[in-house]
Amino acid sequence: MKKFYLSMVLSLLLCAPALAKTIEVEALNNFSTANPPKTMSVRVVADVYNDQNQLAVPKGTIINGKIVDVKDPKRLKRNATFSFVPTTYTDANGNVNKVKRHFAGKYTTPIDKKKLAKNAALGVGNYFVKGLSMGYNTLEGVVKNEEDNRLKSGAKALYKSSPISYIEEGQDIEIKTGEIFYLKFSEPDDEL
Repeated sequence: MKKFYLSMVLSLLLCAPALAKTIEVEALNNFSTANPPKTMSVRVVADVYNDQNQLAVPKGTIINGKIVDVKDPKRLKRNATFSFVPTTYTDANGNVNKVKRHFAGKYTTPIDKKKLAKNAALGVGNYFVKGLSMGYNTLEGVVKNEEDNRLKSGAKALYKSSPISYIEEGQDIEIKTGEIFYLKFSEPDDEL
């Protein structure tokens, strides 16, 4: 009965739009979008609760699945991305269960709220005083001095905040065994 309940709750949690969740997971094998494997295994890091505040996926559950929709990094600093389609999961008792529905969890990173607020404020300020955000970022680079040369640090920070830097490509995703990342599961996708 417990196996059936866990199977149903996991299926409902990861596929119902009202129960869409971002799940924190730990990689159990290495992954790179430059040379992606066909499958991947992850361990759920924290208990996941549904909208009724009931335990849906217990901490430690191992989810195995396929890697799909791998997209290379693109210009305009758009990073690579991929989706994970669960095929089986292993519960705390070591029982391997098949996932009955077909749905995907997309790789995501947590939002840096401090950086987001700073960028929003600089964007608004830039509307009234042209170049404010580039000037601020230049000064921030000089103060932080990450290059052990204040002039070089300021110039790098200025470049990164300027529109010219958008000609660069984004980055590949490199996930090492034991690294924590997030998968955002939402509505089922019939196309996959």
